[in-house]
Amino acid sequence: MISPMISPIFAKELKRLELLSIAKNRSAKKITIGVHRNHSFETIASVLNAFLNFSELEAEFIYSAYDDSLNFSMTQERDLDLIYLDLAKYKTNDIKGFIRERAAALRSLTKSPILIVVLDDQNPIDLTLDLNDCFLFSIAPILRDLDKAAYDLAKEPYSGTRLSNKAVLQVARYIGLKLIPALLLAPLKAIVCDLDNTLYQGVLGEDGIDNLTPNLALQKEIKRLKENGFFIAIASKNEESDVKLMFEKRMDFALKFDDFAAAQINWNNKRENIVKIAKTLNIGVDSMVFIDDNPAEIQNVEGVGIKTILAVDEEIALRQLKFYPRLTKLKISKEDSLRTKDAQANEERAKLAKTYSQKEYFEKLGVKLLFSVNNRAQIARVSELFGKTNQFILNYKRYNESQTLEFMTSPDRSVITIAMSDNLSESGIIAILAAHRNQETLELDEMTVSCRALGRNIENIALPFMFSLAAKTLKTKNEIIINYKKGERNAPALAYLATLTDRALCSEGSFIYKIPDFINTEGLEISVK
Repeated sequence: MISPMISPIFAKELKRLELLSIAKNRSAKKITIGVHRNHSFETIASVLNAFLNFSELEAEFIYSAYDDSLNFSMTQERDLDLIYLDLAKYKTNDIKGFIRERAAALRSLTKSPILIVVLDDQNPIDLTLDLNDCFLFSIAPILRDLDKAAYDLAKEPYSGTRLSNKAVLQVARYIGLKLIPALLLAPLKAIVCDLDNTLYQGVLGEDGIDNLTPNLALQKEIKRLKENGFFIAIASKNEESDVKLMFEKRMDFALKFDDFAAAQINWNNKRENIVKIAKTLNIGVDSMVFIDDNPAEIQNVEGVGIKTILAVDEEIALRQLKFYPRLTKLKISKEDSLRTKDAQANEERAKLAKTYSQKEYFEKLGVKLLFSVNNRAQIARVSELFGKTNQFILNYKRYNESQTLEFMTSPDRSVITIAMSDNLSESGIIAILAAHRNQETLELDEMTVSCRALGRNIENIALPFMFSLAAKTLKTKNEIIINYKKGERNAPALAYLATLTDRALCSEGSFIYKIPDFINTEGLEISVK
């Protein structure tokens, strides 16, 4: 029995009628998906919006003819291209070569992301294609779990696919909750966990450290998400000293206290504690998901806009976490592995900033900035940061990998990045400028700074340095037209812009900023690549 707080989209056994009866999300963003296939996708499309609506998306579909050869003739604009193939229809020994060649052909025709989903039970293939914004996935694991229930060959002449209804619903969930949101939406940034009867069975203050039973599968999934670059944090009504001792003593836990980037362990209201965690991590509350076993706590925290998972038992909580939209990363960057340690170091940086002058602060920390110009090896990270940043972004352009490559290779455009490190941790790429030459003047298309880098006293030095570097690269005058747009959460970016001009900022607009001839970089170690 599914709790009324848990949507049917997370049920173990999916039911078509239940999915179709879910109320339509009227605030969902309309997207268009071009479908290129050699077996029926219509059966999946018929329920796909039940899953997409959970991410506030609603899809309309444009279909190719059934075409084993994939001769792309679609001319309509679309937000996503989806190639859906049953590989049993092919006799070639180099099926990966065929798929890559056809994907490259489609890549030359569209700048939209390309999602390739294959049924490959007879021909397991390497799933890497090395094409910008192009991702290949197999549904074989889903079919193996369903075993004989995965196929319905008797209905294939009528349905257009050998997949059973059960398989179709499971594949629709996989595509609708995990893959499409991962391609089109910014990922979430943090998972906040309750402790008692959530990460383990039992109550620490009543049962004691030795009498708790770890929810090990759930802990392992949370650990995996942490290793994929998501922050994990604790919001728990307990004594902090007891919790730290528990993690120290319970060697059978998959999670350790040092895995958590932030923790609020006290008897305060969890809603207030979650807001404090968001402030500590420098992220929005709406980019977090909270896991708790208590329905009252879930309802209370939803008031601040956080997403929630009700952990009525480990199996249901684990299934929700595995399928929760925007917790799937299609590529793991170097920065993902650095994120937790970097965030944990911010407390020490904040202490130093209060004690020393700016020059002394940089020197004590050993802050190094590496500027790169049109570095194609950084395309994936640049696109990721454009797609996920919300607090310090100027125009919400959301450039994908293909658009980023176009910027880097155009003679009139440039992408400047900053990678930062200090004695406490390496931060990786933390800021990006995309700009173009407008006659003799530099014009900003987009600028973004990672939330982890805000508050480290670098904005007033590093960002003008980026402007200057872009002007030299594109051989423009020493000034920049700065375009901006007010969004829901980019107040920090607009506050920075306000320091660059004596004009009042509107909801959107532009102004000309004279790039300083001299930028004081004392205390910093700077290099340009």
